[in-house]
Amino acid sequence: MEQVAGLEALGTADGPLNMRGLGHPGLIHFDAIRDLFVATGLQPEPESYELFWMHVTEADPALSRALERLLTEGALTPEGVIELRRVHLGAIAAAEVHELVEAAQESANALADRLERGHADLKAYDAAIAAQDEALAASRTAQELADLIQRLRRANAAMMAANRRLESDIAAATLETSRLLDRLESAERAARTDPLTGLPNRRGLMDALKKNVARALEEGVPLTVGLADIDHFKRINDQWGHSIGDEVLRCVAAHLQAHARRTAGDRGIVGRYGGEEFLVALPGIGLSAAAAAMDNARAILARQVLRKADDGQCMGHVSFSAGIALLRAEDMVETLVDRADAALYAAKRAGRDRVLPEKPQR
Repeated sequence: MEQVAGLEALGTADGPLNMRGLGHPGLIHFDAIRDLFVATGLQPEPESYELFWMHVTEADPALSRALERLLTEGALTPEGVIELRRVHLGAIAAAEVHELVEAAQESANALADRLERGHADLKAYDAAIAAQDEALAASRTAQELADLIQRLRRANAAMMAANRRLESDIAAATLETSRLLDRLESAERAARTDPLTGLPNRRGLMDALKKNVARALEEGVPLTVGLADIDHFKRINDQWGHSIGDEVLRCVAAHLQAHARRTAGDRGIVGRYGGEEFLVALPGIGLSAAAAAMDNARAILARQVLRKADDGQCMGHVSFSAGIALLRAEDMVETLVDRADAALYAAKRAGRDRVLPEKPQR
C-alpha cells in the first residue's frame, strides 16, 4: 500500500417543427443523442448509440459519469466507446464473436460433409452386400463362391476403413468443438472481468449480485452493498498521469478486496462498478457492521502515504467516499444499488472521505 508501481426534419405548411419543442421524451432523447454524435464526431453506429441512449435516459448513473468525464476531456473516441462498453456493459468484442461463430460454422459444415460421405459409404456397402446376396441364391461353382467371398471381404474391409475414418473425423470435430467452447468461455469470462484490476466488471458484478440477492431473500439473511468512489480522481490523473491513475485504481481495488474478505470471508464480492467506482457486497453482514467495516477500510487507506516506486516521490494520500445500503424484502438489485448510490452522493456532498449508510426506512 505504501508504493504505487509506475504509479436528423418534421414540418407543416407553416414551416419546420422544432423537435425540441414537441415535448415527446423519445424525440428529446433523440435530439440529445444527435447532439452528442455531432459534438464527438463519432459515427452513428449501434454500439455508440446504445451508450448515448443509456446516458441521456439516465439509465446508468455510473456510465453517465464516466462518459461525461471523457466528454469533458475531449477523449471519447471509438476506442473509448469500446472500453466503456466493456467496463459498464460487459460487451464481448463483435469481431471476437464473429470469429467464433465463423469457426463453429466451419466445424459444423465439415462434420456435416463427413457424415454425408459416411452415409454414401454405407449405401455403397449395402448395395455390395445385396449384390452378393443375389449371387448366393444361385447355384455356384466352388471358384465362383470363392470369388464371391473375396468380394464380400473387400466390401467389408472398405466399410471398416470408412468407419475408422468417420470415427477419427468425429473425434477431431469433438476436439474442435471443445476448443471453441473453451474460447467462448474465455471470451465470456473476459467480458465479465475488468482488465485493469482483474476484478469483476459491471456485468460480472450484477450477475453475482443477483444470485446473492436471491439467496439472501430466500434464506432471510442480511446483505449489504456499498458503493465507493475515489475522491478527486480526476485530479490524480491530471497531476500524475493516467498510468499512475491506473495504478491507484489497482491499489484501491486490492485494498477493498482484502477488507471485504476480512469482513465476509470468501462470500465478499468486490468489483469495478465503473470509472473510479467500486461495488462491495457483504453477504451476512448488517448495515451498521458493514458501514463500520467500510469506514475502517477508508480510514486505513486515507492514512497511507503513496509514493512512486521508481523515484520515491510522494503522491500524498488517496481517500474514497462510500454509501451503504441494506437489502430489503421488496428489493431488486437495481433498487438496492440505487440506494447505495444515493448514500454515496450524500457522503460526497458532506465533504468526501467518509462512509454514510442509507437513510432509515420510513
